[in-house]
Amino acid sequence: MNTKRWLLASVTVFVVILVLEFVIHGVLLQGIYQQTASVWRTQAEMQRLMWIFWVGYLVFAPFFALIYAKGYEKGKPGLGQGFRFGLYMGAMLSVAHSYGWYVILPIPLVLSCYWFAAILIEFVVAGVAAGLVYHE
Repeated sequence: MNTKRWLLASVTVFVVILVLEFVIHGVLLQGIYQQTASVWRTQAEMQRLMWIFWVGYLVFAPFFALIYAKGYEKGKPGLGQGFRFGLYMGAMLSVAHSYGWYVILPIPLVLSCYWFAAILIEFVVAGVAAGLVYHE
């Protein structure tokens, strides 16, 4: 494994997730979050606890990149490998996350569907980023 490339891929994945989380949840889904405000913590509470969210992604990103690096196939384009990896990870995690929370929280089904699509897209983009950065 190329440690320098793995570290670079980890940082890249973290930045991709940071940007996409802001765009998806801070912009695109903001309206539906406001409509379901009774389900969520207050904005002030979320801001106070947001560091926990980002620490979670600081832990997640290196593991995402590590799993990608362990499955990296020499001689094959990183773009395709990253896309496939992100698609597999996104499909696996988006189903459990989006529809699991639908069962637990009183949220509209459409929000779960948006989460499913958002997580899938986020992981595909993160996989592509890892694939473009990590190579031996």
